[in-house]
Amino acid sequence: MKIFKIIFFFLITTSMVAQENTGIYLGAKIPEQAENIPSNSKSLFVNKLGQIITKNGISDDLNNSRFIIVPKVSVISKNYTPTAPPKVALNLDVTLYIADGIGGNLFASESFNLKGVGTNETKAYISAINRLRPGNPAIQNFIETGKKKIINYYNTNCDLIIRKAANLEAQKQYEEALFELSLIPEASTCFNKSYKLIKSIFQKVIDRECKIRLNEASGIWAANQDINAANAAAEILVEIDPDSSCFSQVKSLFSKISARVKEVSDRDWTYKLKKLDLEKDRIKAGRDVGVAYGNNQPQKEYNYKGWY
Repeated sequence: MKIFKIIFFFLITTSMVAQENTGIYLGAKIPEQAENIPSNSKSLFVNKLGQIITKNGISDDLNNSRFIIVPKVSVISKNYTPTAPPKVALNLDVTLYIADGIGGNLFASESFNLKGVGTNETKAYISAINRLRPGNPAIQNFIETGKKKIINYYNTNCDLIIRKAANLEAQKQYEEALFELSLIPEASTCFNKSYKLIKSIFQKVIDRECKIRLNEASGIWAANQDINAANAAAEILVEIDPDSSCFSQVKSLFSKISARVKEVSDRDWTYKLKKLDLEKDRIKAGRDVGVAYGNNQPQKEYNYKGWY
């Protein structure tokens, strides 16, 4: 029985990890033209959609995801209860859409009848929205349909995506290239095809950053070789990836500064360079650079025409 419990726990844990690592990004959005969604409830609605996304094996932490989940709300009825004090009772029809927000293609939709009661209209609205449960089978089926369509998009458009990333690489727009590649889900057949390109571009990123940081630290140290300059240069040097091409020069400069610090202060320096982590996933590191780039870009304009 004990062995069975261990195996069962392992299977459940493995299943959870697999769900958390689909690599699909889905952004929760409320269009400007959305009606019947009170402005003071929009953030709540976005948070609720975020729960639905993450609890069904998708990531919602990307600011500029191509694929979006969007709500549309219709008020079926609004009544006041015969209580003292009276309360507001709302009956809402809520439709959720999953779509390609750039291409404008609808992937999946599902409607829900939600009822809520509160001391005012806002609270009644919140009460109704909270009835959207991530574990609802209809929601799970809706998300699963959207997942399959997203994966199919990458399977079908793989060559175009990789070619676009390669063109961006040729223009030295490395972070944007990694952003395009970072969106490819692990579940897509395109994911394995993107491996070599991600590693190649990521290497160029860290090589470029190494040269920039090394020059900056060298300039600080050359200008004034005291403890303040040593610390300022060290704060730059310790951020350099040890797998970068100029890291031997980084170590050389670091050693010179360290020796000088010991000479003038008669004590060892507390700064340490990064060590090469052989276990580090270079693919993940490259994708992280792309995700960071996407999150720092202006918000995309999405195409809702034809289905919203």
